[in-house]
Amino acid sequence: MKQLVIVFFLLTTLIAKSQTNIISNSDFDNIKINNVALAEIKKTFGKQAKVESLLGTTTSFEDNGFYYYFKFNGLKLDFSTSGSKPYIESLDVLSNQATFTIKGVTISVGDPISKLGNVTFSKGRNGSESVLFAECDECNVFINIDFDQTTKIITKINYFDMS
Repeated sequence: MKQLVIVFFLLTTLIAKSQTNIISNSDFDNIKINNVALAEIKKTFGKQAKVESLLGTTTSFEDNGFYYYFKFNGLKLDFSTSGSKPYIESLDVLSNQATFTIKGVTISVGDPISKLGNVTFSKGRNGSESVLFAECDECNVFINIDFDQTTKIITKINYFDMS
């Protein structure tokens, strides 16, 4: 019986495959939004003038005391102010007016998902596939890239920090 349990455990371990594309910390820091490194955007701590000096003039900005909300053409950026220092909680590429570079590959909404090359797809609760990038399977900071399931065209690119 003990051997059967060990064999079952080994088989499930081999069959269970991560649905997250693991990238290094330096790969994360080198992600670029409109050719600006994510690490540089983080260093602004949401200060409007500093963010705009990197990404251009906002189409809208709001400070509600808990978040700094920035909107640019094709891009939305939210800094949480709940911690000791403001940090990027989410970033959304919403149209082809903004670009997103990961591991040296620049993509935007409207590009084919195949432009990312050989990646693992993650299946959501609704059965739709997307592409997830993170430093580890259980990490709280990740990238999610949604695409049309029929046309395989990218529809949205999200960065989340759930810390």
